Amino acid sequence: MDPLSYRALIQDTLYFALAGGVLGLLTTFGWFLQPAWARKREHSLHDSEECTPRFLNLASRFLALSCVLAFFINLAAQISRYIEVKHWPAQTMYEVIPLGTTTAFLSVVVLYFVLGLNRARGVARAFGDLFIALVMLGCASTLKYVLGLDPSGKALPPALQSYWFSTHISAYMFGYFTLFIATLAAWLHFCFKFWRGTFQASLYPVPARTKLAIIFFALVPVPFGSQGILMGPGVLLITFLVSLLSLRGANKMAWFDSWENGSDRFTWLIFVVGFPFLTAGLIQGSLWAHESWAFYWGWDSKEVSALISWLFYLIYLHLRYVAGWRGEKGMWILLFGGISIYITFQLFGDLPASQSSLHRYTDMDSVPAERLMQE
Repeated sequence: MDPLSYRALIQDTLYFALAGGVLGLLTTFGWFLQPAWARKREHSLHDSEECTPRFLNLASRFLALSCVLAFFINLAAQISRYIEVKHWPAQTMYEVIPLGTTTAFLSVVVLYFVLGLNRARGVARAFGDLFIALVMLGCASTLKYVLGLDPSGKALPPALQSYWFSTHISAYMFGYFTLFIATLAAWLHFCFKFWRGTFQASLYPVPARTKLAIIFFALVPVPFGSQGILMGPGVLLITFLVSLLSLRGANKMAWFDSWENGSDRFTWLIFVVGFPFLTAGLIQGSLWAHESWAFYWGWDSKEVSALISWLFYLIYLHLRYVAGWRGEKGMWILLFGGISIYITFQLFGDLPASQSSLHRYTDMDSVPAERLMQE
C-alpha cells in the first residue's frame, strides 16, 4: 500500500489517535496518583523521586502534541483523497467521516488553549488529559469503522458541483464534531456525579431519577457499535476507575466541587466554538438550495432533522440567557443535542424517510434519482 495513499494515512491517524488516547488515560491516572507520590517523597531520601511530576508534565504535553500530529496526518489524508477523486472529499461516508475527525482534532487543539488546559496542574490537568484522551479514542474507534466502508471513489454528480459543496459540509463537520465534544464534556460531568453519589451517598446524595437518567444515557449508544459502547458505558467505566482511585486519597472526591463549579463554563465555551459553524452550515445549505432548486427550504427529511438538531442548541442558548439556566440544566440539553446530531449525521440513512432524501450519501444503498433533484 502506498504510504501516502488516503487509506494508509487514515490508518496512521488511527494509530496516532489510539496511542494518544492510551497515553492520556495513563497520565490521567498519574495525576491522581501524584499526591501519593508526593507524600512518599517527603519520607524518602532518594532524589530520583523528584522526577515524577516533571515526567507527568512532559507526558501530558506530548499528549497535546500527539493530537496536533493526528490532525496533520488526517489533513494529509484529506489532501490525498482530493488528489485521488479530483473533488472535495465529502461525497461518501468513507470520505466525510474522516473529514469530521480532522475537524475534531482541530477543535480539541483550539479548545486546549481556549479552555486553558495547557496551564492546568494536578487534578485539573488530569481532567484535561482525560478529556483529550476520550476524544482521541473516540476518533480512533470512528476511523476503524471507516476502514470497513466501501473505499471506491465516485464521480461528483451535477447537483454537487457547486462552490457550496466544500464550505457547507466542512462547516457542518466542524460544528457537529465540536458539539459532540461538548456532549462528551457534559457526559463526563454526569458520570462523575453518578459515582460520587454512589460512593459518598450520605454526604452527596444524588436523586434516584438523576441516576436512572445517567444509566439511560450510558445504555442508549450501545446498539450503535464500538463508538457507542466506548462513549456510553465505556466512559462510565473509566470515570468509575478514576473515582475509585480518588477514594484512596485523604480528600476522596472533594476535587469534584471545583470541577462541578467549572463544568458549566467548560461546556459553554465548547458550545461557543461549535454553534456558529452549525449555524453557518444551515445557512449555506439554504443558499445552496436556492441556487440549485430556486427555493431556500424544501422540507427534505434531512433538512428537518438538521433543523431539529440546531433548535436543540438554540433552546440551550435561549434558556441560558433568558431563563438563567446554568449548570446541569443546560448540560442535559447538550446531551440530548448530541443524540440529535448523531441521528442526523449517522442514523439518518437507516430511517425510512431518508430513502427519497436529496441528502443521502452516494455510498448508501438507495440514491435519489436525478429527477427527484429537480423537484
